[in-house]
Amino acid sequence: MQKNGFCSRVCCGLLLMTIAAAARPLYAQSGEISKPIYSERREFNVMVPMRDKVRLSADIYRPDAPGRFPVILERTPYDNNMVSPLRTYFRRGNYYATRGYVYIVQDVRGRYDSEGEWYPYFHEAEDGYDTQEWAGTQPWSSGKVGTIGGSYGGWTQW
Repeated sequence: MQKNGFCSRVCCGLLLMTIAAAARPLYAQSGEISKPIYSERREFNVMVPMRDKVRLSADIYRPDAPGRFPVILERTPYDNNMVSPLRTYFRRGNYYATRGYVYIVQDVRGRYDSEGEWYPYFHEAEDGYDTQEWAGTQPWSSGKVGTIGGSYGGWTQW
């Protein structure tokens, strides 16, 4: 019994390594997993209304094409205008928009261009919900909204 389990894991591992090796030349040619297919449209400091009338600043990167696209939302206390080697929302927005997604990066309440007072973690659930509802009903949105982020941005998703 133990021998079969080991063999299954080894065979599965070898199969996955073979698939990865076969796909590697495709990735190596372009340097990326996917290629851009759209040009990009950017909107900066779009004020998104919350249920208590506070407005939060969002930068929106989307395909410059007709149609509705899925949304990727990232909420941050670290400044949605930040451009650094570690946190380049501008580059991330360009990447997603040119591949058929709307990317929204939003300053959380009370931070940078957003209105209101910042109390860490206090307003994230309601503000995140309101932002997702807003994003899902925009004319460029397919209604599908996913979230990304790490550190505090991870907390805003939770």
